[in-house]
Amino acid sequence: MAKRGVTLLELLLVLGVLGVLLALGLSLFSPDRLALDQAARSLAAQVTRARLEAIRQNAFAGVHLFTEGAGGYAVFVDRDGDRGYDPGEEVQLVRLGQGEWARVRLDLEASRLGNLPLLFDPRGVPARPITATLALRAGEAVRKVVVSQQGRARVE
Repeated sequence: MAKRGVTLLELLLVLGVLGVLLALGLSLFSPDRLALDQAARSLAAQVTRARLEAIRQNAFAGVHLFTEGAGGYAVFVDRDGDRGYDPGEEVQLVRLGQGEWARVRLDLEASRLGNLPLLFDPRGVPARPITATLALRAGEAVRKVVVSQQGRARVE
């Protein structure tokens, strides 16, 4: 009875296949992609927060986008009644391109911005029909936050 082992050719073939799979899988877990996913989920959550702030404070509230530099956004409650963002009205201010989101940028070419700012009335209903796609980019990866006409945000 002959003992059969693994030949060198079989071993090299298995190692080659594992190397290719590992190379493909590592790109999914890159720090840029993870930061991009986290930034997109955070933006979607802040759109929901603006909607809930409008209801909670019985006032107009929304999300204002900043386009200078890497971009960013502010969740604000309209305290002066002009239905727009003014400095000092922000509930939360996020600047992209710094900290853990250093390589994340607001991608204006891939964004379809519709009627901005994203503004909700005191009942949590969009002040005017909203259909917006906000694209965030880190390297070659892009994540989109889509805001529906009802004001609900989802990450694609």
